[in-house]
Amino acid sequence: MSLETYLSSLSQPRRALAAMLTAKASILAAERTDIQEFVFIPGSKHLTWDDSEAVLWRAVEQMMLVSPAGEDELPIIWIGYDVARRFTSKREAQGFLVTDRRVIVKDTVDLVFSKGEERQYPLYIGPHGIAGSSATIASAAIASYDWEDAGSLVDAEDAEWFSQLLVSVITMILHALSSTGVEIVAEPPASSDLRGRVKELGLDSDVKYSDDKAHAKHFAKFAKKIPLEAGEQILASFSAGTLAGVYGFMLTDRSVRSRDLMEEPVSTQRSRVDAAAVRVSPGDKHKIIVAAGEVHDIPSHLSERAAASLVTLIQEWADQRIN
Repeated sequence: MSLETYLSSLSQPRRALAAMLTAKASILAAERTDIQEFVFIPGSKHLTWDDSEAVLWRAVEQMMLVSPAGEDELPIIWIGYDVARRFTSKREAQGFLVTDRRVIVKDTVDLVFSKGEERQYPLYIGPHGIAGSSATIASAAIASYDWEDAGSLVDAEDAEWFSQLLVSVITMILHALSSTGVEIVAEPPASSDLRGRVKELGLDSDVKYSDDKAHAKHFAKFAKKIPLEAGEQILASFSAGTLAGVYGFMLTDRSVRSRDLMEEPVSTQRSRVDAAAVRVSPGDKHKIIVAAGEVHDIPSHLSERAAASLVTLIQEWADQRIN
């Protein structure tokens, strides 16, 4: 199948809506000359890549059609790039795909023992109106992106252009949909379930759960290094193992616990964690401050994006907004 075939299979009203939205997206994209090579829009000829239609369709297949938001979802613009996998040379889409229903973000690729995961941010109109909602959606998508891996392709100035174009496109889509009478969802509440929130924050590829049989040996070793109180339950663990032992960071139903390699474990009771004070240490991106004088190490393999998401998770856990 191709993108043209996919769109032609939709009803006439949906095709007409797609044509209107992509035409408006093209006008907005034309204003961002510095990132033209990263912008792909259905029906628009790319200025750089002759195979742009095939590249865009690959992004749609990998990012939207893996788990579509309805059978007639419309891809409007992809701001991104694709990369070749190290061992197979298979190309994988990365970046931001905006549809008429959501923003899909992907910044990880398939590895030997893990699959690259995409995150999604539904389009909605909240209490702050279209402008406020657009800025919030784009900010969440941009803030969670792992720019470290994109560093060789996308510099800081490009990333800012990405952000501005995202806001413009989302704003345009919401205005267009509301003016045509298309139903737009209300602001979706954040998950109150810890595992659901882990997924929303894009931490799925970094977390381990103690009831996962695949990690039974890991937790057995970890228990010897970070002993728990009687009846204490591990909620989520961001940990790893080396020949020198196991180390990492975990949230339990009672406390924050961590251990760096070759160091003694550190723990902070949940009641002592100050949600307002939780932040990545200014002097070390692999340490998280949870209260005055209370600092925990996190594994060095966690990206800055993952560390920021973990800060949010800890804050919500401390405030008992998630269980």
